[in-house]
Amino acid sequence: MRYKTHLVTSFAVVAPVAIMTNNVDIMGACGLALGAILPDIDEPDSYVGRRIPLIPYILKRVFGHRGMTHTLLATMLFVLLAIIIPNSFTCMLAIGYFLHILEDTFSVSGIKWFAPFNSKVLAFKWYSTGKSSESIIFIYMCAVICLESFLWL
Repeated sequence: MRYKTHLVTSFAVVAPVAIMTNNVDIMGACGLALGAILPDIDEPDSYVGRRIPLIPYILKRVFGHRGMTHTLLATMLFVLLAIIIPNSFTCMLAIGYFLHILEDTFSVSGIKWFAPFNSKVLAFKWYSTGKSSESIIFIYMCAVICLESFLWL
């Protein structure tokens, strides 16, 4: 999934809960946005990978794309960070990171949720990255956000 689809999908999922619990702030939104794109730091050609020197190349070389940054173990590190530093930014960072992994599970390529302990790939195969199936998800999620905005005004 490309960064923009990760962003709109994560915001579409989180927005209703954040609004209903009155937990909407700019730091939380920034944390969610960063978490939604951060797992792709293992791909030098990704949105986040193009903005950070050297690290994406090392991660891709050592672990491959959708390697260790796309695991439950990596997600748990961000959850631990949110427990140690409990604020809206770190909490939403962890949620965004988890949602990215979950969203990639629905791709044709899938992910290895339990690596390095288990190398089984989980893939529901609903979309292919960069193809029309992803474009449909992007458009649908944009519509969901618009509907949510209308309902919560």
